[in-house]
Amino acid sequence: MSCLRLIFASVALFVLASVPGAFSAELFDSTPIAQQVNAVSGINFSTSLEGGVVDGKSNHMFIGSFTIPLGSSFGTQVDLGVGSYDSDYSSAAAGLHIFWRDPGIGMFGIYGDYTYINPEHNGRVGFEGSLYHERFTVDVLIAARFGQHVYTTWFDEIDLAYYFTDNFRASIGHRGTSRGNVANISFEALNPNSSGWSVYGDAEIGEDDYSAAHFGVRYAFGSGADSSLIQRDRSSSVQIRIPRGLADISQCGAIASPKPKTWWRSRLWALCASKDELAAEGATIEKF
Repeated sequence: MSCLRLIFASVALFVLASVPGAFSAELFDSTPIAQQVNAVSGINFSTSLEGGVVDGKSNHMFIGSFTIPLGSSFGTQVDLGVGSYDSDYSSAAAGLHIFWRDPGIGMFGIYGDYTYINPEHNGRVGFEGSLYHERFTVDVLIAARFGQHVYTTWFDEIDLAYYFTDNFRASIGHRGTSRGNVANISFEALNPNSSGWSVYGDAEIGEDDYSAAHFGVRYAFGSGADSSLIQRDRSSSVQIRIPRGLADISQCGAIASPKPKTWWRSRLWALCASKDELAAEGATIEKF
């Protein structure tokens, strides 16, 4: 678990190095969005309402996000979500991005999130980065998964996106989850005459008979409200990764021989994992 200590130490150092410049920098830049080279164009917000299914169970969430500059080269974004899972359970998620970005080159930063389905929860902490080349964007997350009833392990998320127009993006990707490897496709389309309104959706399928799909509507406002989708994604906000962590706690069961308490988690009496891993622990899939 020394790798997690290193990650958290890196977060602390990154914040200490970045915050001082935030208090002296102007939050709004009068330069047109297309000509800006700042990491974040100013204060930006978005709200999303989405619905769908995760592993055959309904999932509906309201997600809010805000992004602010930390000086000219750095930014931070907070994502918050709350919703309903499988009709009978409440769900929630929160994510934090702290990043460096050059809109003409790419982005690199530290990322962490927390996901909850009553009463299960788990966290993810790691490094994220994006590379911009004309209409292509490559987005990567390398992180550690940990939590109440999940195995602590490294995983990745990789997306290759292409902007067919300035206001239509489609992508294909890979997700590493507690269920196994998952393939993903997604899209987002913005109406340039709608002042920030867009629609988006994604679908994924993978190992362990896992599948999920969501469709939603998003409203973006703030300093980059009138920008195109490609400008917004590279100058105003970064990728919202919640509620992807729901996949990691979508299938759980009580294990036959509970594992003792460690410094990073409580006594492991239940496990959220693939069918094969649950079977190896003598667990029967059930709800909590």
